[in-house]
Amino acid sequence: MAPDCHRFCLIHFVSFTTLLLVLVNADEIFLEWQVNINTTIKPVSVDQPVITINGMFPGPLINATTNDIIHVNVFNNMDEPLLITWNGIQQRLNSWQDGVSGTNCPIQPGLNWTYVFTLKDQIGTFSYFPSINFHKAGGAFGPIRVNNRVVIPVPFPKPHGEFDLLVGDWYNESFKVKSHTLTHYIV
Repeated sequence: MAPDCHRFCLIHFVSFTTLLLVLVNADEIFLEWQVNINTTIKPVSVDQPVITINGMFPGPLINATTNDIIHVNVFNNMDEPLLITWNGIQQRLNSWQDGVSGTNCPIQPGLNWTYVFTLKDQIGTFSYFPSINFHKAGGAFGPIRVNNRVVIPVPFPKPHGEFDLLVGDWYNESFKVKSHTLTHYIV
C-alpha cells in the first residue's frame, strides 16, 4: 500500500473511533436530596406526616439515559433511619447500592449517604421508594425514566408525550402508626 493510503485509512479509523467514543460516552448525573417530614401535605385530607424529597411529594423525577452514572446524595433529616431502593434498576457488581436492608445500612438521622449506580443497558420506566420502617406508606417515592441512547433505535414510534404514573396505597393513619401496629402485631 502507498503511504497516502495508510494515512487515509488511519484518518478514517481515528475519526470513526472518536465519533464512536462521543456517541457511547455516558453522562454523570449528580443529585442532592433533602428528605424531610412535612405535615402540611394531605394526600387523603387527613393530618399526617408525609415524607418529602426536596419538599416534593411525590419525589423528583430522575431522567437519565442508558449507561448514565447516577449519584444521589441523600440527607436524612427525619427522626428515624431511612433507606431508598431503586426498583428495577440492575445493580451490577454493586449490590451495596441497592438500598435494601441487608445489603445497605440505613442512613441514620442527621446523616447522609451517596448512592452511586450505573443504568447499564436498561431503558424504560422504573421507580424508587423507601424500603424500611413502612416509609413507603409515608411518601419519598418517585419515578426513574431511563431513555435510550440515540445510537440505539427502539422498536416503536416515538411517543407524543410522556408522563409518569405512580400507584400505591395511602392510609388514613400515618406510616408511623402503621409501622408501630405491624411491628407489635408480628412480634
